[in-house]
Amino acid sequence: MNRRAGPSPGGGVHAGKAALVIVVAVVIGVLVLHHNPSTHSAASAPTSRASAAPPTTVAPTTSTTTAIPAASVKLQVLNGTGSGNLASRWSTKLRTSPGYNTLAPDDTTSRVTQSAIYVETPGYLPEAYALATAVGLSPSAVNTTIPAPASAPIPTSERSKANLVLVIGPDLANSA
Repeated sequence: MNRRAGPSPGGGVHAGKAALVIVVAVVIGVLVLHHNPSTHSAASAPTSRASAAPPTTVAPTTSTTTAIPAASVKLQVLNGTGSGNLASRWSTKLRTSPGYNTLAPDDTTSRVTQSAIYVETPGYLPEAYALATAVGLSPSAVNTTIPAPASAPIPTSERSKANLVLVIGPDLANSA
């Protein structure tokens, strides 16, 4: 029997199915990336608020996955206890490990009863949850109103400088 070498009769059907599977996978990947807020890069995240857009509240999550490395996150640490140099000690600790870009430490505008984390720059919520984990706070310590509400004990001069603000309360006073 004399057989011809070449493609099998159903070869075109297999190539068409493979191409269709690849197209569907690409479309699904694009949709997932488009709807995932943790895929925003540090380059695309604004570093200051340009307008007086109304704040948004984001539902809490326990995810600590971050898209932005700690070294690219501008972190303001504020002492909310009214005593000691807690903001300075925590700034040094967080700059050393995990490597945050900490700004000059300062005090809050009023005393606080517990520590909190505020997000000043949209897109930094995952990083706020990672910071909570790094300092030993629960995810509920993250204030999900972005930018931080006017009632937050953050000096006005500090709001436009930082992506995240960590307010040190009595619960973190002995941890630095």
